[in-house]
Amino acid sequence: MAIDPYSPCPCGSGKKLKFCCPDLAADMEKIHRMVAGDQPHAAMKHLDALMQKQPDRASLLDLRANLELSMHEFDAARKTIDHYLAKHPQNPAAHGQKAILIAATEEGTAAIGPLQDALELLDDDMPLHVFEALGSVGHALLLEGELIAGRGHLLLYAGIAPQDDNMAIKLLLRMNLQSGLPLLIRELSNPLDCPDDAPWQGEFDHASRAIGRGQWRIAEEILTSLRDKAGAEPAIVYNLALVRGWLGNIDRFAEGLHEYARIEPNEERAVEAEALAQLIDPNLEDPKLETVRIAYAIADEDALSERFAEEARLEEYPLNPDEFDEDTPRPRNSFILLDKPTPQARPDLQGDEIPRVLGFLSLFGKRTDRGAQLELTTDRDEGLEVTKSLLVDVAGDLLGELLEEEVVAEKSQSEESLSWRWRLPPRTPLDQRNRLVAEERRRAILERWTAAPRAALEGKSPQEAVGNPELRLALLASALIIEQAADDPAELPLFAELREQLELPPLASIDPTQIVDRRFSIVRVPQLEFSKLTLDQLEGFFNRATMLGANLAILLTGGEIVARADETPNIDLARVFQQLVRVDPDVARSQEWIAKARQWAEKNHRSVAEWALLDLELAIERNDSATAQHVLEELRTVHINEPGVAEETYRILYSAGLISPHETSRPTPLAMPASPTRDDAQGGSGLWTPEGESGAAPAVGSGKSAIWTP
Repeated sequence: MAIDPYSPCPCGSGKKLKFCCPDLAADMEKIHRMVAGDQPHAAMKHLDALMQKQPDRASLLDLRANLELSMHEFDAARKTIDHYLAKHPQNPAAHGQKAILIAATEEGTAAIGPLQDALELLDDDMPLHVFEALGSVGHALLLEGELIAGRGHLLLYAGIAPQDDNMAIKLLLRMNLQSGLPLLIRELSNPLDCPDDAPWQGEFDHASRAIGRGQWRIAEEILTSLRDKAGAEPAIVYNLALVRGWLGNIDRFAEGLHEYARIEPNEERAVEAEALAQLIDPNLEDPKLETVRIAYAIADEDALSERFAEEARLEEYPLNPDEFDEDTPRPRNSFILLDKPTPQARPDLQGDEIPRVLGFLSLFGKRTDRGAQLELTTDRDEGLEVTKSLLVDVAGDLLGELLEEEVVAEKSQSEESLSWRWRLPPRTPLDQRNRLVAEERRRAILERWTAAPRAALEGKSPQEAVGNPELRLALLASALIIEQAADDPAELPLFAELREQLELPPLASIDPTQIVDRRFSIVRVPQLEFSKLTLDQLEGFFNRATMLGANLAILLTGGEIVARADETPNIDLARVFQQLVRVDPDVARSQEWIAKARQWAEKNHRSVAEWALLDLELAIERNDSATAQHVLEELRTVHINEPGVAEETYRILYSAGLISPHETSRPTPLAMPASPTRDDAQGGSGLWTPEGESGAAPAVGSGKSAIWTP
């Protein structure tokens, strides 16, 4: 395919190829054909021949750098790009190539400067490699955990990208739906508009245009100067903080949000900004809880191993051998230490009867460089001495002298207060487990979290901050951080009780007809008066919640859309039901959504196979064999000949361990295999942590494992 002579020249000059490098058009087309035909070395050889005659030609240097980068020949690419910049320092494409190189070989934050150099040199057209640099730098920033800067770059990329280029949106969606980020961080951050009567509107608009073009360093300079002249105006302070965040300066971003929260007259916006600042401020370090490893000498490892095998307060916990490298010794045995023996499952089991995991034990045999020893990994909290005494009671005279004690990790006391470690009895029914989880989560939030110190509250706990006017904004923000993590409408009364306990005002209902702020936060959706929302507004909030992975908002808006189905019989509710079933933490409610989806599909003369398959998955998850048998019979007799149904049914059964791999190739007939003996729903080990339960994730994800490991 011939290269369009009126397309932008690859050199990044901003001119059309016809008027910039027409003599190279044929050679460029030949090189592109070689690259497309997976002949990069032949393309490079042809390019070398051209560059012997014109070693400083921008178009050729650009092609060479791009080819070397694509072949991961980074040292060669660095030499080419350095030469490119030396000969053409005002060429934005050269700076874009440098940004791509640094993002690939160093850090995304280090690539921000060269990318800004490129963007500041642009006129109206953006060269391809500057555009590509936006995506490369944004992706690198996300991988490094620089979420604010990464989102800023990818959103700019998405705003410029052609309609069929959704790479940036896919990355952002993946981050929203899979990373467990707090919802406040997933929210899109948009610059504020200038107040209508501001005398400094001209300079503010100049900064806004620079922000829209991605020229954030220029915008930062303008806004810094404007702040010095106009003072701490909310719009100036917020936008200045935002561009600093996009430039990778997270300290100044957090600092700016704290300041904006103090001066913003709208309390809801102020609280949201302060909550976001608390989440991302690297200078706010909560008081820490240490995890320690305590090593004891062992005289007789075989005798101790036998004693441990008979002890009801110890349960073997096999470790994954892949977690150990060649230089890391593997323990002979590993156990979890419980505060009490695990009871039998029964319908009236109460939370205080469930054993708590106190620590992790690793028994190491004798080696040439040291004797046998036992290692206890646990938290250094008020229960440490109790844990050590229990270990002495369990091991008896086989436990030798203390060899060493070292700190192996630290974690926030506030975040840890929202976690707990249980050993639920085998075969605990899912419904009972959910009830126990809800009860424990309530205690975690109302008792433990409110008593844990927070850096944002000047080291005080939320209980201690009650009534302190200087800490009111920070306390409101701390409460919002807890509330925004809710994913179950049934928890809303819990957060109302939390506010009452902290003497904070209850969340006021919001009349959607009075909303004029285009930045209305998704975390405020539970406050909306849903009866006053139009169907278009509901769908808008539902779509936005789905994009952000805001499960509570999905359930509330999606449930309202379903409730209005009779008002709008032509609406396609399939995607709404799919989301409701997917995100609802209550399996029983998910089955209710499936039942309604079946009714809707039948009413609209559509196949119910999709909902029958979901019904089968949920029945297996609940260990409800009667329902599973019934649904499986329906699939066999009614839907088996529909496209994909047989394959999906066997996939579900295979994933649940109900059929062996060789059985998955059979298309018919379908029959429910006998359910194997299953441990409780938390897995083979029976060790359960709230992070592993969809209905009881901690209110703030710390990214830390909930179980100690060696």
